[in-house]
Amino acid sequence: MKVFPLIVAACALAVAGAGSARAQDYSAPGFYGAVGYSGVAPRSNNGVLAGAFQSSIGDDWEPTLTLGYRFAPNWGAELWLPFVKFEHDVKLDGAKSATIKHMPLLLTAQYHFLADQAWQPFVALGYGWVNVSDERTTGPIAGTNLDVKDGSGVVGQLGLDFHATSNVFVRADAKYFNWSSDVRLNGAGIGKAKVDPWIYGISVGYSF
Repeated sequence: MKVFPLIVAACALAVAGAGSARAQDYSAPGFYGAVGYSGVAPRSNNGVLAGAFQSSIGDDWEPTLTLGYRFAPNWGAELWLPFVKFEHDVKLDGAKSATIKHMPLLLTAQYHFLADQAWQPFVALGYGWVNVSDERTTGPIAGTNLDVKDGSGVVGQLGLDFHATSNVFVRADAKYFNWSSDVRLNGAGIGKAKVDPWIYGISVGYSF
């Protein structure tokens, strides 16, 4: 529910600026930034660990930052990351067994359709890296040493920008991050966690 006030504010800003947006220049080259709220939703069935235990990783929402550069009317590049680490519960065969935190960093190249319009759908492709930390065990594996390795993978993105003015825009987007991590317990490899999350977000940005 924490995302609801930001969505309301973003929609209000979009509606307020709709009347003036039609006559603006939305595709001028330059830097821009955005702050928002994003949810990381790992795939279901995150892999079998130790040859027997089905793993499941929960969702989390956190505030995020986007930094980008529009270097042509249709083309841009972006860096996306959270302000704080995402934190996830991990279940083994349905029992909560651990929590982990991670800090993703995603770099993408974007193509914006309808670059001269206020409403601009876009697609993006890039690569991401994730640092996994703060593994804590509980339940059936309490007291053991869990080590989830860092990961990386290809990122795809679909999104829609609404330019309320030539400087202010509102964005809704979804990213797919093809990420998996090796997992070790008490120093022994027990398999691979296939995280492969969808990342959903809403944000408000400013073009400089």
